[in-house]
Formats: sequence, structure tokens, C-alpha cells
Amino acid sequence: MIAPVEHRYRVRVVPELHELEVELQMTLPGPRTAALFVLPTWVPGAYALMRYARDLFSVEARDLDSGRALKVTREGWSGFHVEGPVTAVGISYRVSAFDPAWGELVGFVDEDHALFLGTRLLFLADTEGPCRVNYLLPSGWALHHPAGAKPLSEFEYLYPAYRTLLDSPVVVGTFQRQTRLCHGVAFHTVFVDHAAGQAEGIDSLISAFMAVAEETYQLFGTFPFQHYTFICSTNPTAHWGLEHASSTMVSFGPHVFIDPARRADAIRVVAHELFHAWNVCRLRPAPLEQMDLVHGSFPDALWVSEGFTRYYEFLLCVRAKELTPEALFSNVLNFFCHLQAMPAYGRVALADSSRAAFLNHSKYPGSINNTIDFYDKGMLVAFELDAFLRVLTPADSLDSAFADFYTAFVGKGAGFSSQDLQDFMERRAPGAGVLLEQRVNAPGGLTVLERLESLGFSVESHDVWTLGLVLKENLGPELANVLDDSPAGRAGFAAGDVLLQVDGHPFDLKTLKWLIRRSGPMLLSVRRGARTLVKTVSPVTRRDPFRLTWVGGAPERLERIQMWLKRPELKWKDGEEIALGAFDNFHGIQAVI
Repeated sequence: MIAPVEHRYRVRVVPELHELEVELQMTLPGPRTAALFVLPTWVPGAYALMRYARDLFSVEARDLDSGRALKVTREGWSGFHVEGPVTAVGISYRVSAFDPAWGELVGFVDEDHALFLGTRLLFLADTEGPCRVNYLLPSGWALHHPAGAKPLSEFEYLYPAYRTLLDSPVVVGTFQRQTRLCHGVAFHTVFVDHAAGQAEGIDSLISAFMAVAEETYQLFGTFPFQHYTFICSTNPTAHWGLEHASSTMVSFGPHVFIDPARRADAIRVVAHELFHAWNVCRLRPAPLEQMDLVHGSFPDALWVSEGFTRYYEFLLCVRAKELTPEALFSNVLNFFCHLQAMPAYGRVALADSSRAAFLNHSKYPGSINNTIDFYDKGMLVAFELDAFLRVLTPADSLDSAFADFYTAFVGKGAGFSSQDLQDFMERRAPGAGVLLEQRVNAPGGLTVLERLESLGFSVESHDVWTLGLVLKENLGPELANVLDDSPAGRAGFAAGDVLLQVDGHPFDLKTLKWLIRRSGPMLLSVRRGARTLVKTVSPVTRRDPFRLTWVGGAPERLERIQMWLKRPELKWKDGEEIALGAFDNFHGIQAVI
């Protein structure tokens, strides 16, 4: 039985030390001989067990009734054990809080601004209930709070549950804020820092955000929040992209206002995180409805939450006229080429990859052989399903099907499974559930090329010579991964090896690629630890798509694409080639050479 109890916090920001001072006071649900206070070890959107408790120090506890000190001992990964007996307890501690790279997960404190997140606030294990937070700020500091909590005063808020507190990033200090309305709902854009060209480019960038918001409204027919906040950073050491129910934290890098490519990336990440306000923040895969914040929760349908969202990050940007129509189909084909080149594609099922999110959320040596990115394959499944529905019934689409699925499952308390989606889609369109079953529960199975051809495209492929190497940063000389079914893998090369020479020449990427294209045997020498190894290896061929052409034919094919993309001005001519230059993957591109 989970006991309801209120947590009362005071959080003081100490900018000169880049620290927080936190005090928690609460009456326990009954007399206890001991109490365990914990931090979460993960948060939705960041599927890895993290060391949030590492930054807490000077932890002290006292009995609020008698004032006597209580013994506190660190326990496990994220807990603090308080010895009783006690019925009302106060805990105080300090937090080291300056690591912008972790800012989206735990916040940070700078000299003139700070970002608060609930991952800094201990809570009593095995309880739930409201949380009251009083933010104590330096004189003159402002505060911006997202939707979801009840303001009690200018700097004090009441959260219905600790989970809501975790879902509410709070910005304080000096910041730049703009507010726009979309269908009567306020969208706030808050920049916590500044970049070159910001004064000239901020209005245009926010207009793009609002165009994306309009497209999400058209898809779902409503906004599920009272107001929404984009919390933005241009700090080059911040790598943010984390969704919340009524806000998101995103970082764009220092060139977002002066580099069109970085601007396009920024709009895509905003589209991705905003779509999450529906897909995962509210429509949750089981067991995220009742998530275990300490031990982790492992859904089989996280590929829907992230893969469908990745698909719509591109589609929404095309509809908002921030990406070209060609960019969508180019990325679909390139994502497929990238995925099917990996041995893991033919070994690992999408549902299994989803369940293993805490293990595979980042690339690592060997990952190319034993795991797939459920974002990537989930995106391609979404594309295939959308194409299937649109070809089967011109009036149907993933837009309307997913909106209906959202209505059917959101807020019901149990979440959904992969099987739920399969059953729903099969009832809606015979064959759609079978399509999902084949792609979700077994390795491989994608028919992206066939789907493209059914829409009116032609895909041409050719043989490409390859060794099966993935270079670190795609440049080398260090190997990031080696395909275990490739010539390099069978020759015994391994991730971490450093290329020294190729056929007697000092390593450089152009020479290596030229020798691979020549297709003959070559000598590769590598450094592995303190050893130098020399091996002979011969390239083999793999089949890669290299040209995408709009064949067209029947006029209704182009009309279908126009309606799909909401781009009636699109006028592809039969035989027109679609450039394949665009391939944008926030998780990194593992180019196999």
C-alpha cells in the first residue's frame, strides 16, 4: 500500500558557488524506526540509469518534533537511510550544480541564471502525494514555470505528485522570453543564453516553431496542455533534447541563427519534442503509466513513442515548410540504408530493442552487431504503415489512425503494448496489424524500397565495395565498430584498434577509401594497446540504393504525395531524380566503409 504524504521543499540557489541548498520537511505517514529517501535513477526520455545522487553532499537530518539530529547513511545507488524512530523529519543538503551537459537531466546553476529539475529533490520511498516547493532566489531574479503546477505565490508552487515535479523544468534568473498564441494557447520560448545573430534571427526561428505547433494541432485537433514552454540553450557544451508534458528543453549550439543547416536541425528537434507532448508524455507505453523511478521500467512499445515521433519530426517540418518534400523521402531511404547495413538488423527484433532501451540508448563497441536503434527502425515502421494506409484507402493515413489510437488509449491508466497497437491497426485496416507484427516481433522485415515503389518512386541500387569498418567520428584513425560478418571482422579487427598504415601508406581516409574501391587485397596495420598487428583483408560488395526517382505515372500518385505532405505546390515531373544528400540522425551516423 503506497501512503499519501506531502513533501515540502525549500530550494535556495547559490550562484557564486554554482550550488543549491535544499531542505525537505515532511510528516511521515506513521511512526517509523527508519526512513529511506531516494532520488530517481532515470527520467523518461533519458533511458539510462544515471548517477544523480553523486552531487549531493552535507546531508543532515533531524527530528522535527524534538529537534534532535538523526543519523544519515548513503544507501545504494541513489538512497539515503535515516535512522529513527521518527514521525516528522527534516533533511537538508547541498548540491553541486554546474554541468551544462547534464543540464537537461538535473538542471544547473550559472552566475545569472539557473534551471531547476526535480531530479535534485529527495523523496520518501514507498510514498506518493503532493509536493510543495518554495524557490529562494537572489534579489531581482525572475522565474518562469511551465504548466502543470499550481502557483501559491510568486516563487512557491504546489505539484500534484512527485512525477509532476520531475516533469517541470523551472527557469530562473535572467533570460529572454517570447510568447506567441496558437489556437488560443500560449507558447513561451525562453532562451537562457545568447548566440551570434540572435537579435536578427529569433523572430523567424520562433515563427518556425509556431508553424510546427500548428501542424501538431491539425493532426490531433487540440493541445493537451494549458500552455507550453520551449526552454532553449545555445551553449556548445549543452546537448539537450528532452520532452516534458508541457515543455521541452532543447539545445541548438552557437550557430543556430547564422547557419541554415543548424537552424533546420533546431526546428526538427523542437518538432520531435513537441510531438512527445502527446506521444509518451500522455500516451504512454506500459509500464510507463506506473513507472519505477529507481529500478527502471522496460516497455516493449517504446519504439512507438520514439520511432513514430522521429517520423513526425520530419513530416511536421515538411508540412510547416521548413524542410523540403525531398528531404523526407531522402531521409527515409538513407535511414533504411544505414540500418540494413548493420548485422544487428537481421538479428534483433524491434520489441526486444525497445525493452533494452536502458542498455542500447547510446552507441558502444559491438553495438552495430548486437542491437538496433528503436528510434530508427520505429521511424521506418511508421513510414511503412503510413504508406500502407494511404495506398489501401485514399482517405486514411497514419495521421488519423494514430490520433484515433491516442484517443482510445490515453489516460486509461494502464498504458499500451505493441500488441495493442497491432490489434487496433488490424481492426482499422486489414493487413496493417500483420505488417506491424512482422516488423516488430522478428528481426529485419522492412520493405521500405517496395513501399517507395508503391508510392510512385523508383529505387536503383548498385554494388559498393566494403571492408566492414566504422571509423570513430567517421574519420578515424580509431575504429568505433567492426561488423562481425565482414572481411574486417573475420580478420580479427576490433573496436578501439587504431589504423596506422594501409598498404604501406600512412593512414588517411581518402587513401583507405580509394584502396577499398580498387577491390583487391590490402595490408592494414593497427595499434591495439601496446601491440602492432598487421593483417591482410579483401573488400567484398554490398548492395546499396544510390538513386531515387519519381516515376509518377497516374496523376493520383502525385496528388497522394501532395495531400500527405500538405504541399499542393509540389510538381515533380515523371523521371525527376530526388537528391539523396540529406541524412540527419541526432544519434549519430555509423558509416560502414
